[in-house]
Order: sequence, then C-alpha cells, then structure tokens
Amino acid sequence: MTISDHQAFLARLAPFNQIPESELAQLIGELTTSHFQTGEVLLKAGEIPACLYLVLDGTVWEVEVDEDPHLLATLANDAHSGKTDERSVTYVISFYGQEDVFDARALLEGTSKHSFIAREPTECLLMPRPVFLRIVQAYPQLADFYHQKISQRVATLREGGQARDLTAFTIAKVQDAYIHPPRFVAAETSIHQAALAMKANKTNSLLVTRGNEIGIVTATDLREAAIIQRQSVDEAIGPLASYELIAMQPDDFLFNALLRMTRHNINRLVIRDGKTIYGILEQIDLLSYLSNHSHLIALQIERAQSKEELQWASRDLVNVIRDLDAKGIKIRYIMQLVSELNKKLLRKLFDLLAPPDLLDNACLLVLGSEGREEQVLKTDQDNALILRDSIDPTTLDAITHEFTESLIEFGYPRCPGNIMVSNPYWTKSIAAFKNELFQWIVHPTHESFLQFAIFCDATAVAGDENLLRHVKDHMYRLLNNHGSFYSQFAKSTMAFETPLGFFTNFVLEKNRDELDLKKGGIFPIVHGVRSLALEYRLPQTNTLERINALSQRNLFQPSFGTELSEAFTYLSALRTQAGLRKIEQGQPQDNYLNPKELNKLERELLRDSFKIVNEFKKFVSYHFKLGMVS
Repeated sequence: MTISDHQAFLARLAPFNQIPESELAQLIGELTTSHFQTGEVLLKAGEIPACLYLVLDGTVWEVEVDEDPHLLATLANDAHSGKTDERSVTYVISFYGQEDVFDARALLEGTSKHSFIAREPTECLLMPRPVFLRIVQAYPQLADFYHQKISQRVATLREGGQARDLTAFTIAKVQDAYIHPPRFVAAETSIHQAALAMKANKTNSLLVTRGNEIGIVTATDLREAAIIQRQSVDEAIGPLASYELIAMQPDDFLFNALLRMTRHNINRLVIRDGKTIYGILEQIDLLSYLSNHSHLIALQIERAQSKEELQWASRDLVNVIRDLDAKGIKIRYIMQLVSELNKKLLRKLFDLLAPPDLLDNACLLVLGSEGREEQVLKTDQDNALILRDSIDPTTLDAITHEFTESLIEFGYPRCPGNIMVSNPYWTKSIAAFKNELFQWIVHPTHESFLQFAIFCDATAVAGDENLLRHVKDHMYRLLNNHGSFYSQFAKSTMAFETPLGFFTNFVLEKNRDELDLKKGGIFPIVHGVRSLALEYRLPQTNTLERINALSQRNLFQPSFGTELSEAFTYLSALRTQAGLRKIEQGQPQDNYLNPKELNKLERELLRDSFKIVNEFKKFVSYHFKLGMVS
C-alpha cells in the first residue's frame, strides 16, 4: 500500500476519522508497516505496548491466558497448525481483521491485559506509542472513544457515517425545502373545529393566536386531549397549544434544522423572520429533501390516478433507503419516512379500489412492523380491515383480493402467515374482532399469541380510525379481567437464544456463516417492550416511543432505557444495511448478517447490543415472574 492508501485507510477508521486531514497526512509519515507470520505473538499480557496495531490484512487472536507462557505457546502452535478446538474456543476472546485496531486501552492504561497472536499471515500498520499518546493529548475525544458506553459509541459511529455524504446537505437552506403555509386559528376554536381545519387544509398542525401570543397545536395534541384525557371536543384549543415556539429563519442552514429537531425531540419547526411567519417545516419534508427521491415519490403517490401510476411511484423506495443510509441518517428517521411513504401508498391504493361507502364504514390497518413504523425494506404484507357490523364481509372479496394482489405487484411479498385483508380471518366486523379478542385473551394458544401480538401494533391507515379505537378499548377491558395473560404473553421474549458465544463472540446458524439479527436481538426487545407497554396501557406502538414512555414511568433506570434504545437502533440499522447489500448482490433479503462483514468497532457494538438484550431478557423474566410460568 502507498502512503496515500494508508492515509485513506486511516481516514476511514473511528476515531481517527475525527482528525483534520492536514494532521492525518503528517501522522501517516510517522507510521510503519510490519508483517507477522502465523502463530507469531505480537503482544503479551502484562507488556507495555510499543505501538498501536492497525490491521491491514490477516487475522489476529486476542487471548486470555493470565500471562501463562506455556499456554500462550500452545495457543500459538494451535494458530500455526490451523487448529480451532475447545482450547482455542475457551481462551480466544476476540479476533481482529482488516481495519481493526488494538490495543489502544493498553497504551492508555499502561499494560496489556491480554495477548495477541497472528492467526494467519498478517500485515499491520504500526503507530508508535509516543505518536499515539501525542495524538490523544491533542484530541482527547480519541481517548474518550475507548471508554464509552454503547449509546456513546453508536453516536460516534453515526457521526463518522454522517460525514460521508452530507456536503450538499450542509449548504442547503431551510427555504430550499418545502415549507407548509401557515394556518391560523383563534385560541377559542374548539377541538372539533380545529380537527376539521386540519383535515380541510391537509395539515397536522395549526398556529394558534391568543392576544399577542402565537402558539402551535398538533394533531397529536388533539388526539391526546379527546381520546386519552377524554376532554369534550367542544372545549377550546387554547390551553392545548404550546406558546414557546421553536423557530428558525428561512435563510438558516437545513442541517441546523435537523439538529434542532433532534435536540428538542420535535417533528416540526416554525419558520419565521422577526414577526413574519412563513410557515411550518415538517420533519418528513426535511428528510425528503435529504433524499434524492423521497419527495418525488410522495408527490407521485398523491397524484396517482391508477394502480399503474401508484406502482410506478413505489418502485424507487429502495433507492430512498439507500440514499438516506449513505448519508448517515439515523435509522429511526429512515423508518419514519419509509413508514409515511408506505402509509400514503396503502391509503391511496385503498382509495382507488374501495367505493366511498366502504371508506366511511371500514378501517384499513397495518400490523406488525408496519404498525410500529419499523419496516424499512419491503417485507411481508401485514394488514387487516375492520368493518362496521352493518357491512357484509363476503361482499368485499373482489376488493380485498385485488388489494393484496396489487401490493404483491408493487413488490410487497405475500405474508406466509396469510395476515392480509384477502384472508377473511383478517377482514371482518367489529363484533367479530371482539369475539376474536375474547378467544385470544381468555383461551390463548401458541398461534393466538402471535396473532394478538401482531394486532397489538395495529395502526389505522385509511377509513374511520374510530373503529380500531373501539376494538382496542374492548381489548383493554378484557385484559383488566385477565391479568394472568400478561405473563403468558411475555414468555415469547425468551423464545430465541441470544447468539453470543466464546470464539468470535457470536453463535452462527448451522450450515451458514451468519446470525439472525431479528431472532437474536430485535424480536426480544420488540416483544418484551410490547408486553410491558400492554400491561401499562401505553397508546404508543413504536418500540422506541414505548421504551421512552416506560422510562418516564420509572419502570427502569433512564440510562438503561437509553442503552436499550441504542441497542435496538443499532441492530435495526445493521439489518437494513445487510439487506441493502444482499439486494445489490441479487440475493434474497432476510434477517441474517455475517459478522465478518463488520469492522472491529461494529462487531464490538453488536456484541454489546446482544449483552443489553440479555440484560433486558432478565428484566422481563423477573418483572413477569416467567420462571413461575408453565
């Protein structure tokens, strides 16, 4: 490798990618390369490292032998002979491949706790100890990097990713994105009138005037007041509005708008210059601007007049996801944007197929990951239809069949469990769904637990969403009388083993060099959090929002809630990235990941995420007393 290759190599590695380019160029001149033979010991436990090792090629074992020279020699011979037996599995605690770095902690703390052996011919870039310590002193964040918790390390990794492709975005202005025109109402306006105004103007927020004050009220505020707090819809919206507006000027940078939304955990900003209000910047429009395609897709969906036009609009969703991921955008924001686009598409398709009378007397639902707003790449369909008791489901067979087949044509595979509106089991009246809930809760079976879990995450997409609310109210009334259901339901959190082992720290599936991210990590978090949210009657369906709500109720420490959220986010991001790679390679998209495709930092974060999954499993088991559940 040339000097320029070495500089590019170092510029890719966290945390060295935080060093200015000029300093990086000078640093490269102080590094050397070295080759190590199979079985050669690079560093012994108890030694003061002479340098930092950056692996260019090959594999290195990290072994824990308590400074036993005989055992170290034996393991070195094992490496040389190519053995991978029980002894290796016992003592090898990690391995380092291309673009991995070791042993920074030993350089910072004085001596190495473990030994390092070349598993195969290995080439390393060596950074002398004085050089490393000088750089760390100049850039303290490098030392902090090696002592961070998972939430901090994921943030560092994310920052490195965001720097990849954000140049154009960083110079874009707020006024370059779509700004919704301001819609003003008086503080005396009733909740009902405000809801009608939002519907008429196709907006999710209104600006509220109260004397000389201007506030904002959102659709979420109205729903919470009317549904959760059971306020009369004739009450004024003035007390519901927030008058401490978070605003930005139209000539400010769009990147600053993203940071402000993230910092304040909000979905919209008021755009104003002095007393002049230009309108509202919505998070989805900001994210749409980030993508080269998403704003066009949303517009095409809105304007589609036929199934063919709708199918054309949906074809580019994978490119949207790839663009956003390449720009380092948080996976939760990608999920939200893709979810909104999917909902728009399903709503439009239903509007095209259903007669007006059906739209007034039915509620189209998305279930499972779509209902939780956690679907990214196109996966199996999960949808249902609730009908007023006056509607005969058998008269809708042609419509529901065409809906399902249309989605298949759009690239949404048929659900293997047949959880689709074309299945009469998932298209039925309010009374029929209530009867089903009774069976699921009072006489549960293994299959009904799955069906109930899917229904728990239901979100209304089209039609009258009051139908879903009515059915869910009945669900909670049933649960109040059958408290033992919660423990039985939560037991599935333990259904799959967490894929943590000894050798590479991961347990791979039989007959393949991959592990299942969904079974091993994502599902236990989703279902455990879902079980807790159900017990606490939380209205949220999104897993991250549920974790936040549970933390606010002091169910567990806020710090653990943060770690759990980051673990879930990181696992979801890995699954998305692995899926994109497989799509590019022409392979079927699934939930599997080969850990060898990750660098050292990413593997460590994956291992830490699985450890948090195990901690959460223990919490769920203790909370629901699962050891006592037969």
